[in-house]
Amino acid sequence: MLTELQRLQRLFKSQLTMSQQNIKIAVTGATGYVGSQLCQYFKDRTAGTIQLTSKPQKADPKLPVEEFSLTRGVPQGTFAMNKVDVLVHAAYDFSARSRKDIWQVNVAGSIALFKQAREEGVKRIIFISTMSAYEGCRSLYGNAKLEIEAALSDGDGDSCLRPGLVYSTPLDQSRGMIGSIITRIKDSNLVPLLGGGKHQLYLTHEEDLGRFCYWLATRPQPTTLRDQKYFTTANPKPYSFRKIVELVLSASNRTNVRLISVPWRTVWLGLKGLETMGINNEFRSDSVLSLAYQQEQPNFSTVPATFVFRDFADAIHVGDKSR
Repeated sequence: MLTELQRLQRLFKSQLTMSQQNIKIAVTGATGYVGSQLCQYFKDRTAGTIQLTSKPQKADPKLPVEEFSLTRGVPQGTFAMNKVDVLVHAAYDFSARSRKDIWQVNVAGSIALFKQAREEGVKRIIFISTMSAYEGCRSLYGNAKLEIEAALSDGDGDSCLRPGLVYSTPLDQSRGMIGSIITRIKDSNLVPLLGGGKHQLYLTHEEDLGRFCYWLATRPQPTTLRDQKYFTTANPKPYSFRKIVELVLSASNRTNVRLISVPWRTVWLGLKGLETMGINNEFRSDSVLSLAYQQEQPNFSTVPATFVFRDFADAIHVGDKSR
């Protein structure tokens, strides 16, 4: 009987097209977690991959790289000279904290990037949004992503993807929130759970995200946002934050870690107060809002039935056994 992973691999192989051999894909945020994983996925499938990053010294030396930031953009002519077919926009500047700065850097910077890409002949744009972006969301992060999504609404062949918490297998290769949990349990026997860890979250394996991006980039007929506003690119099974931590502990063979419930509003107020005084922490008050206010009923019907995003619990145990 085929495992879910084997079925995914067969589905992917059946969807290969001749156009994939010559496609050129530029990826922003190419040295960040999601961006670097997408670059690796495209590279493994022999796609021409161009890294756009503010940290070229950290880029993959085997792939071409161009310097990019959301404040400065990319040099004029970058897309045209490199004959870029598809732009995957995964960059986001978390150093901007206020609404004014976030909109000036992330929103305006993304809109300018899209404009330049279109003017220089890029055929498709894929924007990596987030499941924190939905109508009525509370966080600045989610609202900024919504604004960027709206900037693509008139483009033919453009797509917005809303992944959940992104992770890798083996699990210790994860970054982002899952990576932070792993670091925490290595350094401490206490893990605080905001609101008791009751908030429901959805997860996305980075390889599944790459597979879906690659499908959008190479399919013969582009998907337009007039047909499909966004794609929810995550497994539809929710996990409470507490359950996620427990699964990470189990996969990491940690049994002596204590989980402590902490009121999320207290944490939010504390972080907000520090930020008001100009004292910034790695964990932002806006991240607390993203965690505390999740979309109650995400729409998972946006993704074609042939695409299956693997289940978190199954994936991390398969990944650990493969080490």
